[in-house]
Amino acid sequence: MSVFKSSSIAALIALGTSAAAFATAAPAQAPRAVAPARAPAAAQAPANRAAVLKNLDANFKLVDTNGDGVLTQPEIVAAESKGVQQRLANVRSKMESEFTKLDTNRDGQLNKAEFMAAAPTAPSSAPTGAGILAQLDKNKDGKISTDEYRAPVLARFDRADTNKDGTISATERQAANQTAQANRKK
Repeated sequence: MSVFKSSSIAALIALGTSAAAFATAAPAQAPRAVAPARAPAAAQAPANRAAVLKNLDANFKLVDTNGDGVLTQPEIVAAESKGVQQRLANVRSKMESEFTKLDTNRDGQLNKAEFMAAAPTAPSSAPTGAGILAQLDKNKDGKISTDEYRAPVLARFDRADTNKDGTISATERQAANQTAQANRKK
């Protein structure tokens, strides 16, 4: 049997990404095989190393079904399969719930009228451009110049480019995204 060593740590970590303390540090594309129920976001403790280690150890024990202290390929395959099945069941449950909402006559089928009732509708008033004009037309002449059009985007770029080298690095992009998310929550 193949035993995953430290070079496969990323795969092992991916199995334990269910805690909020570790979720932000997990690789974006890593599969999550074992996902115990999460506490509500407000009840979760702040991220700290001890919480991350505790979560990793708990998830490792869940995957290490024979308790020998190492994860073998069959154990990892079993954990991944369980995770896939859990996600599939979740998606199916959500789809069933949405179907039930749409099936207004409760006949177990969606007719065109029920299906189309869920479709987006056109806004009640036609766009006027007034909001965009008011936002971008800084000199209030009723027109948007090239400079006025560029200004908000270039201002965001300049705020993100903290070292002012004309390039937004991955670190700068991440910091800008975190700032934007924090501002949206306010």
